Amino acid sequence: MRKPIVDGIFYPAEKDKLEAAVKRLLADAPEPETGIAAPEAVLVPHAGYSYTGKLAAMGFRAVSSREINTVVILSPVTRDAQDGIFLCDFDAFGTPMGDVQVDKEAAAALLNNKGRFAINSFPFLEEHSIEVQLPFIQHLWPHARIVPIHMGRQNPGTVKQLSRALRDVFGPMMEKTLFVISANASPYLSRSLAQEYAEAFVSLVTEGDYDKILIQLQKRRPLPNGTGCAAAVLGMKDAKPEVRILGKSDSGGDKAVFYTSLSIQL
Repeated sequence: MRKPIVDGIFYPAEKDKLEAAVKRLLADAPEPETGIAAPEAVLVPHAGYSYTGKLAAMGFRAVSSREINTVVILSPVTRDAQDGIFLCDFDAFGTPMGDVQVDKEAAAALLNNKGRFAINSFPFLEEHSIEVQLPFIQHLWPHARIVPIHMGRQNPGTVKQLSRALRDVFGPMMEKTLFVISANASPYLSRSLAQEYAEAFVSLVTEGDYDKILIQLQKRRPLPNGTGCAAAVLGMKDAKPEVRILGKSDSGGDKAVFYTSLSIQL
């Protein structure tokens, strides 16, 4: 069991208060546009709910009409990142709302891909980026299982391998699979520099050009560390995906983090 580490800090620690907060955030989020199919993937931020709960709810509201059995959650390692794509050996992740089971079969199928996949639970113990998405998943799809993935240093080779593995493992079950990219649009930097990161990131991802993102990663352009996770999802299909901006915000102050919420139709 991976126990929660930011309950009472990033979101309420009491079950009833957390459930009420999630319901309120989802109810206040804009309704999905009529005539547009629910997306296969969303990109949502991973700060505390007081900062980014509204943006996260926008993403999850956009996919709330879908019947989901498996949620693949991809997030970068933000501390001391090493090369690799990391899976965990936990059976479940806990929140005040209960436990979310890990899809061990799907995780094993990913691990069987040659290359940089490895079991390493350490990043999952320190990072909150997967944990903060779980209450939304529990509320909308209480029986869904998750496949938590942390990406280490982002480089084109790692992105390509992750993208191929996602396509191979989840392609046959796309109808009932949701991909959640848990990523902020910028690191915590001076406001002007953080905005530069965010604008470059949002521009690249909304353009949906997988190859262009790989080129920018190869050139080591200043991009947030969630760019590789987003690129891996964007590259799952040959056709260019349709990416929509659902909302944007920032933490405020002379130093800031910028956030966005995106829907991705593959």
